[in-house]
Amino acid sequence: MVLRTPDNSSRDYPFYHERVFRLGGARWTRVHQAPEGDHAEDLYQDLWDQGSGCLVGLLVDNEDATNAWTARQEVLDCPGQPAPRPSYKATNEKTYGIAAARGWRSGDVLALEAHAAMKEGEPAPVRLVLSRPGRPDRTEILLPLPPEIRRDRRKFYPCDTRLLGESPTDVYVVGNHELGVEAPQGVYGPYPSEETSPPLLFHFDGTAVSEMPAPPTRRILNAARGQDGTLVILGLPRDASRGGKAPEVWALPRGGAWVQVQMPVDPEVKAAYTPKSVAARSLSDIWVVGVHEKSERDRRLALFRSHRLTEIAPGSGPTHR
Repeated sequence: MVLRTPDNSSRDYPFYHERVFRLGGARWTRVHQAPEGDHAEDLYQDLWDQGSGCLVGLLVDNEDATNAWTARQEVLDCPGQPAPRPSYKATNEKTYGIAAARGWRSGDVLALEAHAAMKEGEPAPVRLVLSRPGRPDRTEILLPLPPEIRRDRRKFYPCDTRLLGESPTDVYVVGNHELGVEAPQGVYGPYPSEETSPPLLFHFDGTAVSEMPAPPTRRILNAARGQDGTLVILGLPRDASRGGKAPEVWALPRGGAWVQVQMPVDPEVKAAYTPKSVAARSLSDIWVVGVHEKSERDRRLALFRSHRLTEIAPGSGPTHR
């Protein structure tokens, strides 16, 4: 568990500390704390088990948009075992930031890097960077730019990006090309623009990337992947007239076509819950958290499961703000 808490006791502004805890039986033990300092704003892009009970993490400076060159891999907890040798290799360029990262037990580390000082008229492709134990220790793969960015020469930054996969040879790269925005400075950026965001959606096989079928949404908000390779996304509809700005849930089975996962109509309020987040085990086992705001002071949450989305935590229970 990663706990990120502000400390206002000794400064005029919030200073965030990241701590990592391990649960053993019924007791939590703190196993790591990010270094403290006047300018330390380290954030874990990913944590993974690298065998023998060793926990490894990739740390970035959350306040620096060009944090790719200072990113570092650290062994956080390896009790009674020799620490695995770090395999992550940072870039020497000081103009890139890390938008997402993923590590595996094999020691492979995959990072999504984007140019953080991009200007209008000079778009630079996002790149996947694979670091492996041994040599070659850093391989860069450029991702193709969407046609509208190539045509209009727009600047952008990846938004809501995720690297989904249990192996470095089978990874989905999911997110958006957020047009006209600056690179994020801190955990809350970049803010979505009013423009349609071309999807960032690729498959990586460990060597090369291939484009996946374009999702039927104008913006991807959240994504999950099942063990069978099914990709599930939560996104805003392309046609706002179909349902305003309410998000929709779509599933893409491996090798198949997109299919919409319909939210059920609640019999009490005679309306469907609005999906807010998704998780997936397989095409037939999809989970959705939905919300229904019956009134300004009555916000109901419910948990739904599978394509039929049978409600298992009815919103007729306690209300939540």
